[in-house]
Amino acid sequence: MSGPAATGAALESFAAAIESFDRRLRAIDDNALDLFWAWESYDEEGVRFGILRTTEQVADAAIEIGARRAEAGARRSRAERILGRYLVSWRELWSVADRADTVVDTAPEEGEWSLRAILDHLIEADFGFLVTIRNGLEQVRAGVVAPRRVGSDEAWLALADVQEGSWRAAMEGSLDDIREFHRASRDRIVDRLAGMTDAELEQMSPFWDGERSNRFRLGRFESHLRQHTIQAEKAVQATMGAPREVERLLRLLARATGDVEAAAIRADPGLLEPILAPLAIEVGARADDLVAAIEASTTAAG
Repeated sequence: MSGPAATGAALESFAAAIESFDRRLRAIDDNALDLFWAWESYDEEGVRFGILRTTEQVADAAIEIGARRAEAGARRSRAERILGRYLVSWRELWSVADRADTVVDTAPEEGEWSLRAILDHLIEADFGFLVTIRNGLEQVRAGVVAPRRVGSDEAWLALADVQEGSWRAAMEGSLDDIREFHRASRDRIVDRLAGMTDAELEQMSPFWDGERSNRFRLGRFESHLRQHTIQAEKAVQATMGAPREVERLLRLLARATGDVEAAAIRADPGLLEPILAPLAIEVGARADDLVAAIEASTTAAG
């Protein structure tokens, strides 16, 4: 798994620990949230508090990364901040979509999009935004005064940095296949665009809607994704019912994880390591502890 903007092993290990935590806790029944589990003097809210406490720690890690970057004189740029919002929205989308692997092709009603169709549209739009910005930037950097739109499918795919065959194969695969492909495209977007200067954000890039600033276009990654996250949520609920409490709790954790990834864009790996490495270990141990508490209670009850 690759982390956004080459920030090193610490972020990758942290994200892997969070995703493992999510999978293991997502599998439990809501009734298990009330089973006994304690953290120091907090012993009344059960397993539920274990998820909440983990979310608190992850959210605090995002704050700490931002504070240490500022102290080191490496404040986040405007482009990094805008793309950071996209990373948060990506995490929330997949917290919604991950519950729907059995109904990925089920349309809520005739004429409406299935989850697969929604994700296909989202990923193609992400590529479109990336292509539009890169196309305009490359021409301006080459001295072109009035950039032109992309002229061919080959040029479009080159700017998207994607092979059409692997793209189609992923979209025809499992929900896991789609997620991993979308993760890789997300990371390329951040890698290619996070280094934009403030001046480049104000430059114009041509698209079907005419000439608009790169700042507007960069913001469309998040805005468009959130628009269709609502659509995905409606589609999933129509076919599977409302999310369970544990899924709602894990969505909060997903949001906090996105905050960490956002704070870490283009950060020095040496800054991230002391914050994220011990947290990844603690998150893994917490998952073991919570699952063991549930299993012990189930055994005792049986």
